[in-house]
Amino acid sequence: QLRRSLERELDLAVEARNTERFARNFASDLDVLVPRVYWEWTSSSMNVQEHIEGIRGDDLEAIDKAGLDRKALAARGVDTMLKMILVDGFFQADPHPGNVMCLPGNRIVLIDFGMVGRLSAARRSQIIDLLAGFVHHDEETMLEVLLDWRGNDAVNEARLAADLGELALDYSDAQLKDLRIGALLHRVSAILREHSIVLPADLALLFKALITLEGFGRQYDPEFRLVDRVEPFLNRAMAERYQPVEALRRGQATVSEFLGLVASVPRDLARLVKDARHGRMRVELDLKRLDSFGVRVHSAVDRATIGIMTASLVVGSSIVMTVAGGPTLFGVSLLTYCGFAGYLVAFVNSLWIILSIWRSGRR
Repeated sequence: QLRRSLERELDLAVEARNTERFARNFASDLDVLVPRVYWEWTSSSMNVQEHIEGIRGDDLEAIDKAGLDRKALAARGVDTMLKMILVDGFFQADPHPGNVMCLPGNRIVLIDFGMVGRLSAARRSQIIDLLAGFVHHDEETMLEVLLDWRGNDAVNEARLAADLGELALDYSDAQLKDLRIGALLHRVSAILREHSIVLPADLALLFKALITLEGFGRQYDPEFRLVDRVEPFLNRAMAERYQPVEALRRGQATVSEFLGLVASVPRDLARLVKDARHGRMRVELDLKRLDSFGVRVHSAVDRATIGIMTASLVVGSSIVMTVAGGPTLFGVSLLTYCGFAGYLVAFVNSLWIILSIWRSGRR
């Protein structure tokens, strides 16, 4: 009895904190409300929140009598959930109509945040890559995502690629408006099971939420298609990925990752020698993946080298242009011409690095 009581108190406290976080995430959206938590009255045994009068989301008869637009409510509810997943990375894991209330003006109130899911920025990027790969029939991109999900388990990549190719082919002639996300996720889950790939816990919760979400939209609008609401989020995310600032950030991350790899080599070699001395060394070779790794390392080295040269050119050119005297041409110091030439080469190198990063992101 004491254990159940403590678990309930903990659940109340967690739900209250979740409610407050969702309220912050939607503070600027006047069409989506989240009840305020009254912390001065909330304790480990009682969760006190703002009272909001509305129609329960599962009372469709009352919604119709109130003159609310079911299609608008479905679109708003689904867009809200997609923002949670693809933008915030913090989502309500059980988005059924009973967890929503409807207000005049087709506004919605979100309630009951006892079950939530969390997605890191890297995981959200993988979801975007997977959906983009499917939409563009790019099984190579889909394969890379699923291989990231496999962890350290061995997978027959050729067979997995063939299954993904078959999946893409099955949907290649289907119109987006006829696509059901739930059916697609069931197919992906079946492929994962067939190849003994265990779906990470956060993604299992996400798949469940998306399937429930599609059912939510259909309950309000029989013609509802979740993919129609996903596509704008997907396009926006892909466009933002190739903005110069984001490309620069990814380039910096690549250089940082490469430098970290180089810095860890002595420590890894020391461990390898110790393992060899004690007979614990084990060697497994996957030549196909090794070739891919070598290409990526080579590309990272090229970018890092050009980046260092570019920085050196900028610094050197700045120094040269401040030096007075020396021979002149048309009344301008030759050192000044050299400085401008250095800036020009640095500019071209910068464009090459950005283009290289952008092209690697599309592969």
